[in-house]
Amino acid sequence: MVEITTASEKDIPVIEDILIDTVRWLDSIGQPLWREDQITWTRLSKDFRASDFLIALLDGVPAACMAVVDYDPAFWPDIRKGSSLFIHKLAVKRFAAGKGLSDTLITYAKTMCMEKGIAALRLDCHSLMPKQRAVYERNGFVCVEEKILYGKYHTAFYKCEINDTKHLYHYFENNLPPLRVITSLPREEAAIKLRAFQAENPNLTHPNIDWFLNRRYEMEKIVRDKFISIGGKPINTAPVYFTLGANEGMKTWFQDTAWIKIPVSEFDLDTVSFTYGDMFPVFNSSLNTGEEWWERVCRYDEILKMIDKYGYPEDPVYDSINGIFPKDKPINQHLKYIEAHVWSDEVLNKYR
Repeated sequence: MVEITTASEKDIPVIEDILIDTVRWLDSIGQPLWREDQITWTRLSKDFRASDFLIALLDGVPAACMAVVDYDPAFWPDIRKGSSLFIHKLAVKRFAAGKGLSDTLITYAKTMCMEKGIAALRLDCHSLMPKQRAVYERNGFVCVEEKILYGKYHTAFYKCEINDTKHLYHYFENNLPPLRVITSLPREEAAIKLRAFQAENPNLTHPNIDWFLNRRYEMEKIVRDKFISIGGKPINTAPVYFTLGANEGMKTWFQDTAWIKIPVSEFDLDTVSFTYGDMFPVFNSSLNTGEEWWERVCRYDEILKMIDKYGYPEDPVYDSINGIFPKDKPINQHLKYIEAHVWSDEVLNKYR
């Protein structure tokens, strides 16, 4: 039986023992990874707390460990604190080799991401160790870059998208009520509120308020009508917006971001529609390159099939608050996420 526990100060000798066992074995087969002085607690404590480590017990015996942190400026300087989790020092003692403990620990880290509403898990490893890389790749990691660090360390950088298809996420400004939608207001009142918001947050709104609102009202009617045509039963005229799974970019839409996470199972799915991407680019005919998601509205089972087929839409790194956007094309032309539209207040009222 495998049990995973969070380490404490008393477990420091256990962590050192697991890492030293791994170092000595790798040295013995001519594949050195870390030096012994690099995995003493004197050195590790410069980068980690004991509670950053997780220990896997095999039938009650410490057998493997890893550290999981939410910030890694040394190796991933462009990734904001809290926008990803990072695995370090994943090691398995030789008596437990082949028992699947690496997979178990990685799965646990993915669960941590979902619990924290984080959409990505990252790690780096020696790029010239194919067996080690194969472990990560079979667990869904994709190599995003390779570098030779400091002129001698061959390093591969891996990212795993954490696609939580069982929860809807709603992001909002922490000091304001959640689950609101501007288009539930009459158009003139919506324009007044949006202009006031624009004055304080110029990077977070479209520069042409009138165009934006006209387009938003128009698209919501199109989506609503298309949803009805596939059996949907929307109640409200304007939906409250969610993403299917967490989305890191959306956390930069607000000064003090908060979010609500609601299980899909709580909703009457006749009142929830989906688009494969932000509604704005999905219904921008000039961007249509022929894939099946363009100008399409889906039910939950249909969007899951599309995710199985294509994965999640590409979500570029950007920071709306600080006005940092991709250079290839405007951010509103990127699909970014799976958008969900909730057309009923029945569930939402429990979270307001």
